[in-house]
Amino acid sequence: MAEAGALAVPGYEVSGVLGQGGFGIVYRARQLAVDREVALKVDNRVLVSERDRRRFMREVTSAGALSGHPHVAHVYDAGVLGDGRPYMVLELCPGGSLLDRMRAEGRLPPAEVAGIGIRIADALSAAHAAGVLHRDIKPANILINRYGNVVLSDFGLATMPSAGGEVSVTRESLTPAYAPPEAFDLAEPSAAGDVYSLAATLYALLSGRPPRFPESGVVNVAVIMALHRLPVPEIPGVPPELTAVLRQAMAADPAQRTPSVAALRDALTGLHLSRAGTPRPGPARTGPTGLAAPAVSPGPDTPALTSPTFPPASPPHPPSLAGTPSPYGPHTPGREPVRAHPTSPGARKPASARPPAGAAPALAGTSNTRVFVAVAVAFAILLLAGVGLMLMESRAEEPSTGRAGAAVSPGPASPAPREAGAPPYTVS
Repeated sequence: MAEAGALAVPGYEVSGVLGQGGFGIVYRARQLAVDREVALKVDNRVLVSERDRRRFMREVTSAGALSGHPHVAHVYDAGVLGDGRPYMVLELCPGGSLLDRMRAEGRLPPAEVAGIGIRIADALSAAHAAGVLHRDIKPANILINRYGNVVLSDFGLATMPSAGGEVSVTRESLTPAYAPPEAFDLAEPSAAGDVYSLAATLYALLSGRPPRFPESGVVNVAVIMALHRLPVPEIPGVPPELTAVLRQAMAADPAQRTPSVAALRDALTGLHLSRAGTPRPGPARTGPTGLAAPAVSPGPDTPALTSPTFPPASPPHPPSLAGTPSPYGPHTPGREPVRAHPTSPGARKPASARPPAGAAPALAGTSNTRVFVAVAVAFAILLLAGVGLMLMESRAEEPSTGRAGAAVSPGPASPAPREAGAPPYTVS
């Protein structure tokens, strides 16, 4: 563009015009030292004196100190052109402004508007803490950066009070649709004015138009001042609680207004608006579909929920282990711990699960008991048969050998050896 090419700023390469307003033009440029795309805002007004230049640089310094806030447009550089016009180098916000979005999409959802209000109010709170007033909050000055975040812009040119009590109060510097009522009376700027302008901005995002402005769009100061004496109407489809917060922040009398932007931020946060725009009492748990899930506390009669893809729960513990702590750690329903088989090498029965003294050993089952009895009976029959044969042979040899039969008399009965495979339990 010819206009862009005619502008020469040392260290910057101007490529085009991003937008322009009543007090300046914003150019798209590249900062050559760091190869970064930036927004170069040049004011149309000329700083005619050295005093004006010092005041501008003090304001730029204040704006630069706030640019570390995540919702304040970053300020990279500032200076004065050869013709006396000041300029600022700002973060490039390719998403445009909220005014652009409002013109393209119309009304914004209440929950999103409340979120925007919380973020910008936090940025203004940091500015007020640093002694800086914005004085020109409106949808056109809230930008969307390359990361999708809303950031407040236009700090440091003609919209901030200067240091040392040098404050220019003129109706020409106002944006009538969002200026507070006291500004039309040329009252000294205060933080209460920023509270009003932010609330009016949020109201416009919800309704599609400023709250106290002629429907014709024609600026008429007398009509605007008359509208300030009327109550702020409700907005169809917007929760009354949200409108009430904004109405309080737009009270015509600054003394009755929300006391600070921090208080406005907290009031918006306390609404807990859902995506549908309806207030909710507090944060709710959400399921995989994003819908709020009821918080149900299982009682004693509430059945346990099991997933149909899980295997069925293992059988309960044997009666001999009931009521005793498991040596394998806490038991989880539906997932039985792995145990070593009693006959495997190294397997030991927990001491707490062993039968008491004098009690019969707990066998593996009825079938094992029958096998054990049958083997014991067969062993006893074979033993008796063997003893009988030995006695018969002894009597047959007595006449010839003369050996006493006592040699083969059985001694004290020895206990029968334990059958292989019997349970490794002992009875005391």
